[in-house]
Amino acid sequence: MIGALKGVPLVWQPPELVLDVQGVGYELQVPSTLSLQMGEPLQLYTHLIVRDDQMQLYGFESQQQRDVFRTLLKINGVGAKMALAIVTTWTVAELMQIIQQENLKALTQVPGVGKKTAERLLVELKHKFAHTEVQASATASVSAPDTGCLLSEDILAQQALEQLGYKPQEAARLVNQVAEAGLETAEIIKRALKQAQVR
Repeated sequence: MIGALKGVPLVWQPPELVLDVQGVGYELQVPSTLSLQMGEPLQLYTHLIVRDDQMQLYGFESQQQRDVFRTLLKINGVGAKMALAIVTTWTVAELMQIIQQENLKALTQVPGVGKKTAERLLVELKHKFAHTEVQASATASVSAPDTGCLLSEDILAQQALEQLGYKPQEAARLVNQVAEAGLETAEIIKRALKQAQVR
């Protein structure tokens, strides 16, 4: 089992990341809000899913985020794609607050999460999170790839939204509504998702 990797990002096309670990390029699926800088060392906590036809590695900034991802996978009807979308849309602290407040509407804002799935998430996660302590680091803001990337911040944000299930036109519209000069990709994504909630 691969529990963690430390290397240098080679390719970053959210949510796909290629991490160079001592000359070996590992392909990972990671949250689109991942904080990284191209060419700078990065450590990720990983989860490996093995199926008959493929192996897929997932990477996370913290053990707590990975633990939430693993918890989500144990819930009936929640696959890896949906679990990744959930931890991309909400930080661990935000998700715990949503569960504590039984905010069904917030959960249904995640692409692919319908009312029935959201209700199941509320019930099962409330029990699982009952004794989980939110670390201060879980609420820390994330930064986006630096401007050394080939793609601009708004284009990266649009691609991330499309990976979360939004249609290209909708993703572009949301990004255009919230993008401002100087904003990093992670902040654009966060604002766009909040904009989608108030529609």
